[in-house]
Amino acid sequence: MKKIVSMFMAAAMVMSLGACGSSDAGQQAGSSQGGGEDGVTTIKLMMSQTQEPGVSAAVEAFNKAYEGKYVCEADYLAFDNVFETLEILMSSQSSEYDVFAADGPNIAAYAQRGYLTPLTDYFTTEEVEMFTPPMQVEAFYNGEMYGAPMGDSSLVLYYNTALLEQAGIDYDFSALNGENRITWEELVKIAEQAQSKLDPDGSKGIFGIEFQQVGRTYQMNVLANDFGGENIGADGFTVDGVFNGEPWQKALNWYQDQVDAGVFTKGINASDTSSYFMSGKIIFYLGTTAMPGTFDSNGFTDYGYTYVPCFEGYENEVTTSCGSWTVGINPYSEKTEAAVEFIKYLCLYDGSDVYIDVSGMVPAVSRQFTDELLAAKPYLEIAQYEGANTALVRAITPGFNEYATAVNALWENVRNGADPAQAAEDCISELNTAFMEYR
Repeated sequence: MKKIVSMFMAAAMVMSLGACGSSDAGQQAGSSQGGGEDGVTTIKLMMSQTQEPGVSAAVEAFNKAYEGKYVCEADYLAFDNVFETLEILMSSQSSEYDVFAADGPNIAAYAQRGYLTPLTDYFTTEEVEMFTPPMQVEAFYNGEMYGAPMGDSSLVLYYNTALLEQAGIDYDFSALNGENRITWEELVKIAEQAQSKLDPDGSKGIFGIEFQQVGRTYQMNVLANDFGGENIGADGFTVDGVFNGEPWQKALNWYQDQVDAGVFTKGINASDTSSYFMSGKIIFYLGTTAMPGTFDSNGFTDYGYTYVPCFEGYENEVTTSCGSWTVGINPYSEKTEAAVEFIKYLCLYDGSDVYIDVSGMVPAVSRQFTDELLAAKPYLEIAQYEGANTALVRAITPGFNEYATAVNALWENVRNGADPAQAAEDCISELNTAFMEYR
């Protein structure tokens, strides 16, 4: 019922927007590239509220830099409403928004549905290569560029320094680097050793290891990837032979064993893991590079960080999470020239610097990993290395939403005791059915 009400509200909003814009439709059509009566072209941006601080600062800078030529007006929607509103806008072929936010893994779906204008002809090869390697992958689908990455994300292994000290464990994490990581096997041993000292009977509820986004494909899939497993077949649809293949089955069984042993948590939601880590209930915590901001705002200082682990014998297979929001052009927009100018400003040039500075995101542009940035946020050295060497984008498929729902359930079912082989088969069956509409 909530979703129905939400969609009715979104539909009403679209109708209202269309009505408001209808009176000057002729003027807009006549000024699609050349500006209105005052020579200024106004473009409208739809963006997630999660990105408002950084984007609003970049929009302000854009409007000042292009004063007298272009103006960008931005609307910020709640995260979930972005997706629903976009579906309604595109189904009605609305030109209300010229540029809109497209979550990175949804680019394939939007491209296939015709929701995005190809950007390939507007970006030079040199401009595309300004993005980091994984963000170049995320921006393209079937050989065409559809979204320009605003920023990126990366995975880091955090550890509670106070708990390790209390447990009498002295491990030189500073000696680790991208070429010399701690293994998952060694990490489990240290975690179990610390648990035996800190919480021998389990009464304090101290766990050894946990993912920030437990039960979610964005981070959990690295376990399967670390054994050499793919996220999905090269065609964007094949999952039979993936989830029931050896790498995934190794990962699912290993994970379940650690949950059963009490090393990983059980029953804790992704929204609560950071609170557990900061309150001393989790020793090792795999989270994004955004976490230090959360730690600092909560006065939590008992933490260190290092590179994501690898499995013994699979050191060359290690992968890390990446990806974030991109922006694309509405195919029904009449202001493509101005929209392209804004996107380049926001994602490649001066506006990109403003956005990264205010948002705190990992840069999606290689040049932004400056000595100044790394000195202020040294943990971004890890993100810089991973982005160049280990970062793997999420499954590239037009059915990503269905994929994420099914794979999230796969990880959660295994966490709760389901047989990994049967859980994988159930996931495969569900996705084979879901993907039928896209084939």
